[in-house]
Amino acid sequence: MYGIPDQLKALSSSEEQVLLALWAAGPRAARREIGEQLPGKHWADATILNFLYRLEAKGWVKSEKEGNRNLYTPTITRRAYGVYCMKERLETLFGGDLPAAVRALVSESSCTQGQLEQAVRVLEEKYAEAGEYDFYD
Repeated sequence: MYGIPDQLKALSSSEEQVLLALWAAGPRAARREIGEQLPGKHWADATILNFLYRLEAKGWVKSEKEGNRNLYTPTITRRAYGVYCMKERLETLFGGDLPAAVRALVSESSCTQGQLEQAVRVLEEKYAEAGEYDFYD
């Protein structure tokens, strides 16, 4: 699964929100710290705990006891999850056609000239990096 261990199970949108909140709260966070990072409405403590238990059962989170509370740690990085999600969407929505996806994203986003220039630099760096290898050997 694109750098994500195969044993991890798919996430619901609510589970994903809790995982994002965990990453925002820090590398090891308690339920209360995670809850403070959740967007929108107030989430009940029991609801947050339920989602943390689900995430642990699915392999996305591990927990450890510290005093009278549990601390939760994600098992993968936010960047790895982001890459996984982007690759999944690229395949699903654009059939793996990266130029079409970039064209659609740039034409429909409100990115600034500076952001576009940064993106061009990233692509140029990646292109130069790829040019260092002979893919035909």
